Amino acid sequence: MYEIDFADRYRRMQRYVDWSADDAARVAKLWPLVRPHAPALVADFYAEVFRHPEAARVITGGQPQLERLHRTLFEWLEQLLCGPYDEAYMRRRWQVGHRHVEIGLAQRFTSLALARLRTGLNGCVRAHWLESAAELAAALDALNKLLDLDHALIQDAYEYEHARRVQQLERERGERMFRTLVEGASCLIMIFDRNREVAYFNPYAQRLTGYSAEEMRRDPQLALAALRGARPATEDRVGAVLGGSPPVTYEAMVSSISDRAVRYVNWTLSRIDDFDGGPALLAVGHDVTEQKLSAAQLLQASRLATIGEMYARLAHESRNSLQRLRGVTELLAEEVRDRPAAATLVERSEQAQADLQRLLDEVRNFASPLVLEPTECRLPALWREAWTLLQIARDGRDARLIDDSDPHEAAPVMNLDRFRMVQAFRNIFENSLASANGGRVEIRVRHQRIRGDDGRPWREISIHDNGPGFTPEALLLAFEPFFTTRNSGTGLGLAIVHRTIEAHGGRTDISNQPGGGARIVIRLPHDATARIRETGDRSAPRR
Repeated sequence: MYEIDFADRYRRMQRYVDWSADDAARVAKLWPLVRPHAPALVADFYAEVFRHPEAARVITGGQPQLERLHRTLFEWLEQLLCGPYDEAYMRRRWQVGHRHVEIGLAQRFTSLALARLRTGLNGCVRAHWLESAAELAAALDALNKLLDLDHALIQDAYEYEHARRVQQLERERGERMFRTLVEGASCLIMIFDRNREVAYFNPYAQRLTGYSAEEMRRDPQLALAALRGARPATEDRVGAVLGGSPPVTYEAMVSSISDRAVRYVNWTLSRIDDFDGGPALLAVGHDVTEQKLSAAQLLQASRLATIGEMYARLAHESRNSLQRLRGVTELLAEEVRDRPAAATLVERSEQAQADLQRLLDEVRNFASPLVLEPTECRLPALWREAWTLLQIARDGRDARLIDDSDPHEAAPVMNLDRFRMVQAFRNIFENSLASANGGRVEIRVRHQRIRGDDGRPWREISIHDNGPGFTPEALLLAFEPFFTTRNSGTGLGLAIVHRTIEAHGGRTDISNQPGGGARIVIRLPHDATARIRETGDRSAPRR
């Protein structure tokens, strides 16, 4: 059916994620923990499917088909955890992607369904694990590698089969039938002719990138930029595939010009032998952002568990040592009150102790479960409170906070955790103050009502400063715990911001201003907002 060396293909995928025999052994130990709960995972899987008409519509055989699907998914879980991971295993996974194309299942549901299974499996293992935390982390790492491999196999088959069918339709049914298929596809599809000019750019790609098909035809470099992402060698791949090389698959980051959001896209480049009398390049891209976010969230949870365990071991001794050190320092301060040079050294020691205590407190708070205590408040009042709390840090500096919001647009009352939102704004402002290196600081804040991709109203808060902006590395890692470009600080500031906004159901994006300076955009759903009072101060929280 396919002219593919399945065994070699799977071995290369395994090498890509560093899959080892130790990983297989760790995963095999998980099936006895998961098996008693597998029926519940299967039931939850299909219960969620039937809550989404677009996914449920492909199940047309009634109860008999549903029972078969339950058995098939149970067998899939058993094969996943027990192996063996050979050519036959890969062929079975490959067939899943092939079948999804046949029945017309949107690929995003595969990503979302696997993310749901990943969450369920991770939770099941955590709940019934009896060995050490280190062994648990290793086992979960192996499990997540295996799930990523399975998703890659299914997606690989989907992309391969989808591309094959696109080529077949182009040859057999012509341009009209081809457009009927690709214009409704839930993936990005582009075609470059032999001169590398854009011959086709489907509606999904237009929506995701923000560019029209006509703009792409006028400037093919825009389309190549979408293929390239952070990979300058992409044009070499385009030339190689057009020249007859086998299809290539890789991941790239694609930015939208409409909302500046970055999406992760898996591209497959393959050759069309006869397109308008010559060879052409077919590029099919699948948005895997949600899958990556789900995997990142699970990794974050594992990291937090490790941090929490480490802190629990260190906290007691550190606290006792700090208390003894403070006591000795206080006595020493009394002894050297009349010796200014020595007193200055003692003050530095006290400041160092305070910095160490703050570091321990921040690590402890970050590792603890995030429990929100929502109250009615308005966003402008929160960032003003945060700015006020930084009075000492701003003392003697030329620092201004400017509200650029529309004065005629009322700030709604929202149900938010006041303390954590103030902390989030404070962390953002502290970053701006620190990046200025003592120079003039100007921070502009603007809030406005927007409509999200889901059609619901959201509240957007845009904060930008006049500093140097984010480094390329910081743009990728700013939300990672303990990442910092400064010589001081814990590296938790923006990680706390991201975690807090995410806990409120929102999202945080960072970028650099075209004219210079860092830009942070926070988006919060309007669902939690209360009725706006038509009287009184619209910028202050209700009491």
